[in-house]
Amino acid sequence: MSVMTLEGQVYTRSSRTGRPQRAVPTRRASRPSRPSQSIRSSRTSQASRPVHLTARGRAVAFVASLLALGALVVGAGQMVEATAGGAVGGAAGEPVAVVVGSGDTLWGIAQEIAPDRDPRSVVQQIRSLNDLGTRSIVPGQSILVPIAG
Repeated sequence: MSVMTLEGQVYTRSSRTGRPQRAVPTRRASRPSRPSQSIRSSRTSQASRPVHLTARGRAVAFVASLLALGALVVGAGQMVEATAGGAVGGAAGEPVAVVVGSGDTLWGIAQEIAPDRDPRSVVQQIRSLNDLGTRSIVPGQSILVPIAG
């Protein structure tokens, strides 16, 4: 019996007739119903292996950790602001009216009412509360000043 191929098909030549006949593939042995011991052991060893991330997975994990850290910082800042009385840079209460004396300056008043804060920010608050702009204050004038509460 001789074997020949035509257009990808396998044919055998019958010794009796001499005509080509299509070859019948042999059947393979069927799989066992239960997995073998080597397959079972490879499944259990895969479960105990560490996770290997791709570059994209590492980038996603990095961005997620940055977002979590940012949320933590924002939450901590809001807690500090809430315990400080709601004002950034110190607790500012309701403004109180003060009469300007002779020789008083905005800088001196700011240092007097808030000695623990930066006088520049207090001066800016006084200017905005009284709509002073660049104008100076005069003795006898009544101005509003923020009092730490």
